[in-house]
Amino acid sequence: MESALKSLWAESNRRLEASMRLNAVLLENNLGTAKTSLNRLMREVVFELAIDVAGIVLLGTFAAAHAAQLRFVIPAVALDLYAIALVVLGGRQLAAIRSIDYGRPVAGVQSQLEALRILRIRTTQWASLFAPLMWVPLAIVLLKGLAGVDLYAAGTGWLLANVLFGLAVIPIAIYVARRFEARLQDAVASRDAIRRFEEARP
Repeated sequence: MESALKSLWAESNRRLEASMRLNAVLLENNLGTAKTSLNRLMREVVFELAIDVAGIVLLGTFAAAHAAQLRFVIPAVALDLYAIALVVLGGRQLAAIRSIDYGRPVAGVQSQLEALRILRIRTTQWASLFAPLMWVPLAIVLLKGLAGVDLYAAGTGWLLANVLFGLAVIPIAIYVARRFEARLQDAVASRDAIRRFEEARP
């Protein structure tokens, strides 16, 4: 009996050690995958930031060049504010990516990744919600800046129709934003669960 128990105990230890080695390998692979994904995401965010910053500069130049024409300054400023908001959100994402410390315990890294996921989802929601309202200002500024075309000359009917089109698209944008809500709630729940786990650890 004693010999059987020793054999069973030894076998249990071997299985436990094998399981721990397997978990360590899986964890290393998952972190490696996460690092690769985050490096790709960082490049994407940096690229988006570069475009948004260039847009801010160009819009500022356009507004200054048409300072005496409010009908062009107002849409340019609206687009500028939108681009500035995107830069702020992109900067927060970049800071969140750079702050991830892979030397922390696994739960800590997972918590940071979930926080980044939440930020990405909220950024997408915000951008998709306001994007339809930017269509008319963008058309006015682009055509004036690139081709010298004054869209106001098309008459108030054209402008009103496009404004209404932008407003009509908002429910679609809200629907898209709500589709992300489930992902957001899942990410928040996961982050909170990880935090509770960390707090409960001795």
